[in-house]
Amino acid sequence: MTAEPEEETADRGRGRPPMTKRRKEIIRLQIATVALDLFKSQGVAATSVEQIADGLGISTRTLWRYSPSKEGCVLPLLQHGIAVVVQKLHEWPRDLPLLEQLLHEEDLAEATPQSTLDLVRLTRTEPAIRSVWLQSHLDSESAFAGVIAERTGLPETALETKVQAGMLNVALRIALEHYAWTTDDANPAEGELGSMTDATQVALRTAIKGLAM
Repeated sequence: MTAEPEEETADRGRGRPPMTKRRKEIIRLQIATVALDLFKSQGVAATSVEQIADGLGISTRTLWRYSPSKEGCVLPLLQHGIAVVVQKLHEWPRDLPLLEQLLHEEDLAEATPQSTLDLVRLTRTEPAIRSVWLQSHLDSESAFAGVIAERTGLPETALETKVQAGMLNVALRIALEHYAWTTDDANPAEGELGSMTDATQVALRTAIKGLAM
């Protein structure tokens, strides 16, 4: 698998169209996939930037144009998953409460790719990956706020919108963490919860209860 971004750069010098945004996203996902495989097999500390670049057939200089750090190479996998969730939320009918749709939307939870589960499992033993994971969710709160503002008519900057976006974000994150950490690759149904959908529903219902005790 070769990203070939250096050829794209050369094309610009010859007057050809610049690399498209979609093409850049594909290259970032390719880098993330190679980095994840290396992190899983030998750990983050033992993996070098050169190894990641070699896996793509690109130079380290080119790789640095797509990622600010070695650990950050996997960020596109996390961002892609969050973007899919946000897009689905935008597409759902507005005549049905968002929470009701979340509680009954199995496709949303089951669409979680294996690569995301693998990454979340790494967060238990790799602090650097944990930092990337948490930062990706922090960055996504504005996207969730946009969905809520769109449906409620409240400004994205309103405190109510921010709190609801934060609760939704945290509930989805913890549900994914819990499911990933209590299952394994060989027997994904042997954890405390039978599916990602179950974990999501429990997390959301708990969030609905709030702090009432």
